[in-house]
Amino acid sequence: MKRMAVLPLLFAILAGLGGCLWKPESFYGRNISRDVQFLVPHRTEIPKNCSHESIQSLRNFAWMDNRSADSLRGKREDGGQWVRFELKNDTEVDHYFSILIQWINIPFVELCSENPNGEVIDSYSGYVWEDWMGLLSPFPHFNVTLKAKESRYFYIYLVSNEDLNFPIRTVSSASYRSIVLFRFLTFLFFSMVGIVSFGWAIAEYLKSKEKVYLSILVHFLMFFLLVYSVHGKEFASVFGNSNNLVRHSYYIFLSINHFIFFTYLASFDQFVGNRVSKQVLFWTFGFAGFLYLLVPLFPRVYEFRIFLVLSIFGTAAYYLFKTHSSLLAKQESVERAYVFGWFFFLFSVFLKTLFHFDFYPYQPFFIYAAVFYLPFLTAGSFLFLRNYEKKDKSKSRYRSLTTKFDKSEFRNKLETLLGAEKVYLDPDCNEELIATKMGLSYHQLSELINSEYNFNFPSLLNQYRIKEAMALLNEQPELNIAEVGKLSGFGSRSAFYLEFKKQSGVNPNQFRKTKKPF
Repeated sequence: MKRMAVLPLLFAILAGLGGCLWKPESFYGRNISRDVQFLVPHRTEIPKNCSHESIQSLRNFAWMDNRSADSLRGKREDGGQWVRFELKNDTEVDHYFSILIQWINIPFVELCSENPNGEVIDSYSGYVWEDWMGLLSPFPHFNVTLKAKESRYFYIYLVSNEDLNFPIRTVSSASYRSIVLFRFLTFLFFSMVGIVSFGWAIAEYLKSKEKVYLSILVHFLMFFLLVYSVHGKEFASVFGNSNNLVRHSYYIFLSINHFIFFTYLASFDQFVGNRVSKQVLFWTFGFAGFLYLLVPLFPRVYEFRIFLVLSIFGTAAYYLFKTHSSLLAKQESVERAYVFGWFFFLFSVFLKTLFHFDFYPYQPFFIYAAVFYLPFLTAGSFLFLRNYEKKDKSKSRYRSLTTKFDKSEFRNKLETLLGAEKVYLDPDCNEELIATKMGLSYHQLSELINSEYNFNFPSLLNQYRIKEAMALLNEQPELNIAEVGKLSGFGSRSAFYLEFKKQSGVNPNQFRKTKKPF
């Protein structure tokens, strides 16, 4: 692996996903978040159901504009809150579309409106079929019809488990179904990547006994669970909303992921032979990620959460540098690309965390960049580590045979098999058979021959066979050339001719006529 090609490939794929991440309107429809208004807090009683009287009452209340152009952004209110927006159909035909709330941590959403005929339209979120066997929580979704030239206010009463920071969109029915399918295929893709990564990591670990492969696997799986808990299926939909930590399951998985990241750093530190992870302070900062659990539990901690985020990610970046500094010191592009790849991932997770901690509005690219980047980082890491083992002679998988047994002893065994027992005369003789007779593995025998003879097994075998053929040509002139080749261990006349001329410079007939010594 001369280049860590996974990084350019990653950026190409992220660029290809630009329509879904950087410019989501091309896929998710029109963002109407800037047109949404919040109900100004009132001391009087606010309606909590949908009826003609409720709509008339809501019209008389004061409303304030949403200040974010990209998302509906405001504080969560206990018990629920009202928002509203006006939609117009300026065409001469009826307009059929859907209103989509692009978030899942919303236990209850009700859409309320009144058409020009005075009919109250009251609907609740989502379809039944869209959750794909309960694997994914649906986006709150409503089907709407606007008559030609109709203008109407829509009131949404929503109960959210967290502060509001998500878009509200209008999409066509076909686009909505595409969104549902895209979410399921994305879930399926990451599930398949997890299965492949599991098999890959286990195979590499069994061959090398290096724990770093397992730590990268666990890191991928835990980050997948983190993403699944906020973008796939809310744990509150399974375990209920009574527990504050369950309502904010992101903090649970964020804490676990920080610790798992440090286990990767420790395993890599051990892999390259450093001792940074032996320090008590290293593991102190590894466990510090569980301080995230305090954020949803204590309002005072929530107010100063930015300092917690900066401290935890700062120490993670510091120890990422410390444990990988030996690669940076080598001044090689592959090693640097590997380290920078992990730094890019950490920075992407940092941006995602800032969003979930409500420090900037909904920005799809920064929220999902780490998600789509990680599968390529995981595969690239496996490839890099395996290549690193090949270059590092201290690694057991590719360690020289001279460190494992007496090579002269096994060379003598090999020469006995070939010289005295003449096992090469069997046309079916191969490297696996010889290795078994010697009590070695296939790879061990290959390395022994390469190190002792400076060529591969077939070349060594053919040397003995050609030497045998030369003896037969000189000593038994009554044999024809085909018989000589067969008695020498060659499976075909053509293979015998080619190899004989390659080693002697003449064909068997010419050799017999000249009777050259061998």
